[in-house]
This record gives sequence, C-alpha cells and structure tokens, in this order.
Amino acid sequence: MTMAVRIEPNTDRSLQLTGDIETVLDVPERAINDGFSLAFSDGTLVHGHYPESASACRFMLAVEGAALVRITREGTRDVLELDWNFDWITLACGTETVQPPAAADDDNVLQLTLDIVVEETA
Repeated sequence: MTMAVRIEPNTDRSLQLTGDIETVLDVPERAINDGFSLAFSDGTLVHGHYPESASACRFMLAVEGAALVRITREGTRDVLELDWNFDWITLACGTETVQPPAAADDDNVLQLTLDIVVEETA
C-alpha cells in the first residue's frame, strides 16, 4: 500500500504537508527569491518557485522517481500530490539546486545530490 502526501503553499509562504505526513516546512527567504527544490527518497525531485507576478507557489517536476506525482492548479496556486512510501523529504534553496542539463561539466554550478545508502541486515 502506498502513502499519499499533499503539499500546498500557505499564505505565509510556508508549505503545508498533509496526508500520511503532517508537518509545515518553512520556506526560507532565499528560496522565495531564488526558488527551491523538494527531494524525495524515491528519487523524485520537484522544483518550486514564486513568480514575481504571482502570490502563489508554482511546482515543476524536475526528476521523475518511483512516486506517482500530480501537480494541479487550485485558484492561483499549485498543489503537489505524491503517492509513495517515503523515508524522507528535504527542501533545498536556490535556483541552482538542480543542475541544468546544458551546463558544462566545468561550470561552477551547485547541484542537489541524493546519496541513498542501502543497508542490508543479516
């Protein structure tokens, strides 16, 4: 059985997580100005940003993982829904958290790296 997580922006520019995970993620000022990425343990990576002309957050699927991802528009904001059993979710700030595919290898571009360690028990 998969778990469902719904992520929607609040008016105070935090992100409300509901469903199988209930919490609020505070979006730092840098993320509001420069964008942010949400990384999920299944390999899904979602980019979020606050357009200058809009008061609500927009989401874009950057890397498709194992989760079923839906981005819908509710009024002036996007809502992100994911179905999967997540071990962790993290938020990273800045427009360069996802390295653009066209960037050269020698460019000094920050990249969000997902290090997933598999531990086996005997």
